[in-house]
Amino acid sequence: MYWVEIISFVLFVVLMFIGYKANKRNIMLLASIVLLIGLAGEDFISGVSEGYKDATASSSVL
Repeated sequence: MYWVEIISFVLFVVLMFIGYKANKRNIMLLASIVLLIGLAGEDFISGVSEGYKDATASSSVL
């Protein structure tokens, strides 16, 4: 996941530069979403999978 963070940051910088120069707010929004997914995506996915495992484990006990 280390490479995903680096790639997302580089992509963020490139898209932000392009969006700023072309005065395109949607491209800058896309850059922010890419950065968010790149930096928080791993923690979000692991949290969801842990919660799903705990929910299925607790329901199988009943």
